[in-house]
Amino acid sequence: MSAEGPRVGSMCLDSSKSSLPLAALNVRVRRRLSLFLNVRTPVAADWTSLAEEMGFEYLEIRQLETRPDPTGSLLDAWQGRSGATVGKLLEMLAMLDREDILRELWSSIDDDCEKYIVRQQMQESEKPLQVARVESSVPQTKELEGITTLDDPLGVAGWWWLFLTITYRAGNVTSRPSLLSASLQVSNRSG
Repeated sequence: MSAEGPRVGSMCLDSSKSSLPLAALNVRVRRRLSLFLNVRTPVAADWTSLAEEMGFEYLEIRQLETRPDPTGSLLDAWQGRSGATVGKLLEMLAMLDREDILRELWSSIDDDCEKYIVRQQMQESEKPLQVARVESSVPQTKELEGITTLDDPLGVAGWWWLFLTITYRAGNVTSRPSLLSASLQVSNRSG
């Protein structure tokens, strides 16, 4: 593959499109590929030759033969493997001397790749902005720097005593009105 991507005659797919995953090809292109490759002819490579180029083994190919659309099933299966890109598919079709397919489908493949890139950019732009690292345990602003759990902003350590007293008195309380009453009694004594 050249730096600019696969080339067939004067047609060339740029490298940004050739590296796209096979998922960039929509149903229309896949069906047209099937029309070309599902037909077994002695003069042109069919889907089985493509399957071998893709690295499928004999038993896998035999299993795909049982499907109504073996080319579609092949593309679906290959899509899950590493290295399954639009450019690699085009290279394999060229190696199999199927320039007829490439000439016929080139503009549709290029259109699908362009649409895929636009969809990816739209999805990327719709993602919410997030900070890569979120920490709530350490203050990140200057105004909170230096505050510790030992600081007493009011200068009165009595708040802890008040809290403990209310908690102690509420230990025997069974209802909310009684808890409120207990806290009021403590407040009146501390104030």
